Amino acid sequence: MPSRWRVAVYLNEEMQKALEQWAGQENRSVSNLAATILMKAIKEHQQENSSASTSEEDL
Repeated sequence: MPSRWRVAVYLNEEMQKALEQWAGQENRSVSNLAATILMKAIKEHQQENSSASTSEEDL
């Protein structure tokens, strides 16, 4: 079974309400929504860094 890591995040009230509303619209928990957002951001970051590495190698 894959291990899971827990992270605590402190949000202001505006961010909390926005995430709760967004999660409700997608019928998912705030935790699941946050994990999905983070995974998308990680993938984008990795793609940007691999593109930057490739560009630097071309120099």
